[in-house]
Amino acid sequence: MNSSQTTARPKLFIGIDVHKKSRTAHFKTDLFDYKTVTMPANAPSLLNYVENHFGLHEITCCYEAGCCGYGMARTLQACGWKVLVVNPADVPRTHKQDWQKTDKIDCRNLCTQLQKGNLHSIYIPGVEQEDLRSLFRRRVHLARQLRTIKSHIKSQLLYFGIPLPPAFDSPNWSHDMKSWIRDIH
Repeated sequence: MNSSQTTARPKLFIGIDVHKKSRTAHFKTDLFDYKTVTMPANAPSLLNYVENHFGLHEITCCYEAGCCGYGMARTLQACGWKVLVVNPADVPRTHKQDWQKTDKIDCRNLCTQLQKGNLHSIYIPGVEQEDLRSLFRRRVHLARQLRTIKSHIKSQLLYFGIPLPPAFDSPNWSHDMKSWIRDIH
């Protein structure tokens, strides 16, 4: 066996603090702590940076679940990266981090906890499953809004002393009830 051959790929750990317009990423290899970089919020920026600085490394990265969804995780997984999306409440923090919070501190902590093996990923759904979840959540949200609006209308009728006929005192509004409300003067 040739002694100049590398038998294991070096490892790179990336902790990412994700925001709408930017990402702050901290990089650590299995040998040294590299640095923290802020970049635009798009996958090619991160991919190019890693390719230029850590081309031969085995990459594991993580970010906290939030408003930016799972698109970045799926993109990075497609490039062969191991990606963890973690519940923010499950990330171990020091007492100091409870009152001192910056993007740099957050991504460094994510990177450190990732390297130590202290983080566990939540389930990352596929695109179709995520779309169905979003559609279902939107439907539930709209149904709640509709119930609230109906309740407000009934409250206004009560406030102005307009009795609701017993046939219409139901959460389900018939066409007759809608016509009755429209005809109130």
